[in-house]
Amino acid sequence: MSESLQPNLFTRHWPVPVALCILLCAGNLQSEIVRAVAAAGCISLMMYQWLIYLRTSSGARLLFLSLVVADIGLVSLWLLLNVVRFYTYDPESERIWEWHERVIQIQDFLLWGIAAVAVVVSVCAMFLFAHWVTKRASAVS
Repeated sequence: MSESLQPNLFTRHWPVPVALCILLCAGNLQSEIVRAVAAAGCISLMMYQWLIYLRTSSGARLLFLSLVVADIGLVSLWLLLNVVRFYTYDPESERIWEWHERVIQIQDFLLWGIAAVAVVVSVCAMFLFAHWVTKRASAVS
């Protein structure tokens, strides 16, 4: 890969590793407010990343990259809901407890969605890698 393409790759993909680092760090923090800000920031980064992909990709590549972005966004949403869950635990009123139970149900649903999207992304990535290897092997032969 030529050096002229390196800045373009970094420019197009920087929000993904930044969001992943933020999520990994936020998961280990003790402050729920910081977790909420980190999760909201990651959701914003993934929205920005998707807009970049929308301008620079198309077809199957756009679909694949959109699924990666969507999965990171869903994980961020799950973390944000976990903060809501923390603050609605042991409430003073029954109405707030209902919200707590709804948040738990939404998080359970999100986990299944996150897992499903991760499986699809993994399978697609394996096919793309296999295609790349066979293309390189045939070029060498």
